[in-house]
Formats: sequence, structure tokens, C-alpha cells
Amino acid sequence: MDQFCSIPANPEITESLSPIEFDGETDSFQATYDNTRDSTSLAIVSVVATALDRAPRSLTPLQSVIETDALDKLATESATGFGTCDNISFEYEGFTITVTSEDVIEANPIEGA
Repeated sequence: MDQFCSIPANPEITESLSPIEFDGETDSFQATYDNTRDSTSLAIVSVVATALDRAPRSLTPLQSVIETDALDKLATESATGFGTCDNISFEYEGFTITVTSEDVIEANPIEGA
């Protein structure tokens, strides 16, 4: 089995999300998106749903673990250079989610989750 592969993103909820890259060595997922076209929150849900091979609506609502309006605002401000946050990290659906100021979403599995 390849250590790296691409999985198409779910087009139902995001337009700009790149194919999701899977690293078989670390079992992690990574994708880029355009935060001027898609909210960070929806892009995260799409990445996690794809990683878990589940429908986005079957996931725990993201707003139950993080304030999504604040997340979207922080990510947009950081990407445009107006914010001071390089990375935002939190746990969701068995993954540590990291959003970078370069519009990259990483989902790393939490051991034992």
C-alpha cells in the first residue's frame, strides 16, 4: 500500500478544498483551501468526514467543541496578515486539528481515541 495517497474532497460543503492527502506512515490527513471561498469550519468538517469516510452531517457538530465564528474569523485574519495567530489547534472527532495561516488543515489521529 502506498504511504501517500489523495482522496477527493466532499464537494457538497466546500468548493475550494484540495484533494485530501493521506500519509500512511503517520495516518494523518492534510488539505488546503481558500478561506475567501469556504469557511474554515466547513473545510474542517469536510476533511474529517473524508478521513472517517462518513457523511458530514453524521459528525458531532463542530460548534460543540469550538466557537466556529471565532475560528473562522481567526483563520481569515491570520491568512490575510491581520491576525497574529500562526496555527490554531483543537481536538475533534478523534483528531488533533491544526489550521495554519497558509490555509492548510491537518488532521492527526489522537492515540487511543
